[in-house]
Amino acid sequence: MRLLYRVLPDSWPPTGVTAWRKRRRSAVVPVLSCLFCLVLSRPLSAEEVGQLRVCFLGNNLPFSSQSEERGFDVDVARAIAKIMGRTLVPVWVKNDERITEVDESDFPLRRLSRNGCDAILSVPGRDAVREASNVTVGNAYYGAAFELLGREGRTPASLLDIEHQVVAVQAQTIASFILESLKIPMQTFFSTEESLAAVATGDAELAFVWGPTAGWYAKQEPGTKLTFATAEPISVARWNEHVATREEDQALRTALDAALTKLRRSGELKTIAQRYGVPLYSPFEKTYDVMEMFRLSREKE
Repeated sequence: MRLLYRVLPDSWPPTGVTAWRKRRRSAVVPVLSCLFCLVLSRPLSAEEVGQLRVCFLGNNLPFSSQSEERGFDVDVARAIAKIMGRTLVPVWVKNDERITEVDESDFPLRRLSRNGCDAILSVPGRDAVREASNVTVGNAYYGAAFELLGREGRTPASLLDIEHQVVAVQAQTIASFILESLKIPMQTFFSTEESLAAVATGDAELAFVWGPTAGWYAKQEPGTKLTFATAEPISVARWNEHVATREEDQALRTALDAALTKLRRSGELKTIAQRYGVPLYSPFEKTYDVMEMFRLSREKE
């Protein structure tokens, strides 16, 4: 009978229960096959495969360097990925080295918004992501500021203690606008590095520049003997730094915030910052505000 069924399946179909079971199997198998194909064809998200994809600028020390595979943000990303139980996948983005101002849009927001990565670190607030409507920021996890530096311990405690010294500053930056508002004499340069080099060589007495970059420069050039002002930077020179994610990724944002909080409370965030000379502050209660800049200018009139 089995032999006849194999040879003549069309001329001698099975009947009864056997036929019902055969038809049921023949209907189910194609459906399962289609579902299996759909599962295989659907790309898995980074979360499903246990990854954390973070966008980094390729040449942006102290934050990130593709050639050296390191930087403050890179090391922080590795640490939080470990806390979250994920594998860090760096997504390197070529950047324009000439952009050095804190509020310039050199962040790879387009890559993030199009799901090219999951997060960007060290983003100074919501204004920095306003160009990408589907991107937002999480909680602040550290503060950074424009800092006053001098040489060999001859740095005034703060900007408000400057007397007659000329201050080196990068032209057309918020730092230069602050000095102008305070009516402090300044000497302008094209970059933070040039401003610091002027102090190192004695061509300028002080510099007022972006703190993380200044700290990295001083660490790389210990012979310059650059020293930071001891007072906390004034509020108009300060920003809080956040992690940026897509608006829809609420669960990821919550997990990142929790990991960064753990990193900060354990002291590991500070250790990483010291590795790159980055001056690290706890998130500030008060940060840059345009109206505060106006008030600062009026106080000096």
